[in-house]
Amino acid sequence: MRIDIQFLPVPPDPLALSRKTAVVIDVLRATSVIVHAISRGALEVVPVETVEEAFEEVKDFPQGSTLLGGERGSKKIEGFDLGNSPREYTAEKVRGKRLILTTTNGTKAFHSVSSGREVIAGSFFNISAMTQFCLDRNQNVLIYPSGDGGRFSLEDTVCGGMLIDRMIKTEGDAIALTDAAYSAHILYQRFEANLIGAFYASIHGKDLVAKGFEADLVYCAQVDIIDIVPTFRDGVIRSR
Repeated sequence: MRIDIQFLPVPPDPLALSRKTAVVIDVLRATSVIVHAISRGALEVVPVETVEEAFEEVKDFPQGSTLLGGERGSKKIEGFDLGNSPREYTAEKVRGKRLILTTTNGTKAFHSVSSGREVIAGSFFNISAMTQFCLDRNQNVLIYPSGDGGRFSLEDTVCGGMLIDRMIKTEGDAIALTDAAYSAHILYQRFEANLIGAFYASIHGKDLVAKGFEADLVYCAQVDIIDIVPTFRDGVIRSR
């Protein structure tokens, strides 16, 4: 099995990706929200790229069945039900509901890798579950950090490096790494004893702290608190 990671969120070649498992990672905070919301009983998450698309999409569903969630500039969008903090997505709010989500980076990433044979949402929350998912499929893997406005994202790459580390520890020499994947693994090892340190060191993490969302850094750094792997197919994310 060969693992690669894409450091910049540029859409990969669809044909090559069609034979791989794509792992979308946006730990601060879109994929953390998705994993958390589905674990709390949300029926599905519909990731859309724009605010306008979200408002149009919600019109297609019965009133009260669907929530709008997401952010621009890290803050809740006017007219939306929820922002982009996983702590907002409690069972009381989301159980039995559909969620239409739009964020600056994470939601568009799913559409960038939609040609993947499998496309899953990853975070620190479900790192063991997605490790097992990838190993069970026995397909080559592309880890796709959502980045930060088209730029490299430290925290997403560290999370990808943790996935690589878990797979190596399970399968050993059966795992082959590209140079990029090898580099991500080394980066993870730098922060292995202090994952939240990667959040505080990153540009996006510092921005969230400055905007009053420091509690989300602490929350999103939790490892293996959720045992599900949300899968993106036909424009919708559901629990597998």
